[in-house]
Amino acid sequence: MVGFPEHRRALTNAAFATFGEDAAWSGRAQPVRVRVRGKDEDDRFGSVSLARRTVVVLVRSWELTPAQGDIVTIANPVVAGSWRVKARPMRDGKGVWVCAVEEVE
Repeated sequence: MVGFPEHRRALTNAAFATFGEDAAWSGRAQPVRVRVRGKDEDDRFGSVSLARRTVVVLVRSWELTPAQGDIVTIANPVVAGSWRVKARPMRDGKGVWVCAVEEVE
């Protein structure tokens, strides 16, 4: 009998297979499957609130453990480019690393 953690992992794998992109990750010979998302961040300065759009890269924890400064390169024309992990990655409850990134020029 398969338990809940195995079902959650299978659903996460299915989402990455369907919506993910293959990417080269610095320090790793084999490509990894990632998902790229836009995310709204709110910055507050006293009574002023500014909304800004940021990009995050999601990667499964069983594929690798990302670190600040890592470079991610995606070749798909829709999201092509290279990004640097700009802050310490956070792991969510599904075992997925959420990496805030900035574009590398």
